[in-house]
Amino acid sequence: MKKITPYFLALSLSFLFASCSSNETDVIEGTPENLLQSYTLKRDATGAYSIDFNTTNNTDVTTVTNTDNSKEIILAEVAQKTATKHSNDFSIENDQLKIGFLEANTGKKRQVYIEDDNITLSKKGSDTNPQYLISYTISVSNDGKYDLDFAVADNVKTMFVYNDTKDTYEVHLSEDIAPLTSTGFSSNIEEKSIYSINLNISQGEKLNLNFVNYYKIQQEASAKTEEILSSYEVEEKPRTSVDTPT
Repeated sequence: MKKITPYFLALSLSFLFASCSSNETDVIEGTPENLLQSYTLKRDATGAYSIDFNTTNNTDVTTVTNTDNSKEIILAEVAQKTATKHSNDFSIENDQLKIGFLEANTGKKRQVYIEDDNITLSKKGSDTNPQYLISYTISVSNDGKYDLDFAVADNVKTMFVYNDTKDTYEVHLSEDIAPLTSTGFSSNIEEKSIYSINLNISQGEKLNLNFVNYYKIQQEASAKTEEILSSYEVEEKPRTSVDTPT
């Protein structure tokens, strides 16, 4: 029977551990990294939309326009160092804007859909159709945080609610308090210029956000709820949907 020398045994064990360690490293390194780290959708006071987004420092970015006029931002992993901060400007066409992110290395997709007026073509800002919402941003990060920031015009009353029947967050805006108290929602009505709200979105769920504007069309209204609301034109714009990664 052959004997195994202590030296040969130690050398064999050392090789075995080194092989295991190498395999574990390969598994860790083989896990795809999210190329898109975070992004912020913005609408400024002129009605123009843009997206600021952060990527890893080895991400090539290409933006294309699809046949349906939707915009797609394609992210591809590359060997060389790249910029990590990016920004794209977009415009509303036919009252809508659709923007998608595609990570080429994993096939992971994110999508943002917006319905809004083109302010330069609409009558927003006139005495009969004032612009209550000045600007808004939605910030999304890979750790599941969704933050909403928005600014409204002077003397605009604001009520933030979650509408269970529509599965939608709603920001109700009006110069008068009457239509807000007649909606049936029990929520605080505030009057300030700037708001910051953290939105609670579970993994795999979609964020739906509507701004609900009440424009007065009659000078007098009775105390009945249905007649109060009928005295106002209600417009739900902008409407925004944000998908979680798929």
